Amino acid sequence: MPPTLHGAAPHYPGGLHQVGDGVFAWLQPNGDWGEANAGLVVGAGASAVIDTLWDQRLAREMLGAMATHLAGAPIDLAVNTHSDGDHWWGNAELPAATEIVTSTPSFAAMLAESSPAELGRLGAMGRRVAPVPGPVGAMGRYVGSMLAPFALGDVQLRLPSRTFSGTSRETVGGRALELTVVGPAHTPGDLVVHVPDAGVVFAADILFVDCTPVMWVGPVEGWIAALDTILGLDADTFVPGHGPVTDRAGVQAVRDYWEWLRAIIAREHAAGRSPLDAARAAVRDDSFTPFRGWVRPERMLISVTTIHKALSGEGPIGHSPVTRGRLFADVAKLGRELEAAR
Repeated sequence: MPPTLHGAAPHYPGGLHQVGDGVFAWLQPNGDWGEANAGLVVGAGASAVIDTLWDQRLAREMLGAMATHLAGAPIDLAVNTHSDGDHWWGNAELPAATEIVTSTPSFAAMLAESSPAELGRLGAMGRRVAPVPGPVGAMGRYVGSMLAPFALGDVQLRLPSRTFSGTSRETVGGRALELTVVGPAHTPGDLVVHVPDAGVVFAADILFVDCTPVMWVGPVEGWIAALDTILGLDADTFVPGHGPVTDRAGVQAVRDYWEWLRAIIAREHAAGRSPLDAARAAVRDDSFTPFRGWVRPERMLISVTTIHKALSGEGPIGHSPVTRGRLFADVAKLGRELEAAR
């Protein structure tokens, strides 16, 4: 198997995989930064795509792999599951006639998020300062490496053409797709896509499998409720936003993670510890064992910060490159500490 986008050995095969009758998952191992998944539902004479990855080069590769299935069933509908760029910045590669739908809060967040150019500049800045000794260089190496595989400077944004609130039942090529807004959780407007006739759910970033999830907005109780909603659907196959395709036990494992993190960070917050020190305590605790092997455990700090801010009565993490750059300095520090402890 070829290496991942970040050059690691893949833990599972990437590419296009059939997960149901006329339903396919596009997987980018191993669920590291930007290694996002997408989906395809093929109906009679029309298809739907779920998410379009982080840049147009990756989107072209994905659509090329789908070409055989799309030959008699062009893409009528695309669903953007949430506002993070690694799930929709490839939209410009979709056919001009494709209708793109997302949730109303996700659309608002898309307008407020940093642009591809801004994020590209953050990556370039990171690579420039990478040789600098100390925490500045460490942050630069982390962010520069995180963004290096992606051609963000070449992205031409194409926003969704329609939004909805609550639920929306879409019909594509005679097949039903049930869209349900389950956010705010990972982002302000996360949605999931249920394909009832195939028993498949595209859970997007409500579900990270064998890799550490990231909670930018929360609350954590909202994420747990979102997972309960997914578990309540008539489905046995779940395509995560990052990581391999899973079953109901895989969904439950993510739920267990959030219950664990919520409890341990509440304890550390009550003790007056900072988010970084709270995360350090969490990873040292024996109860972290089931999650220790997940990809990018240092990403926990982002979620810890979100939970910590909520417990302090503050709003979510800001989305400017400066704010996130400062946070990533601590994420990089935690990553180095975890690596040294192995």
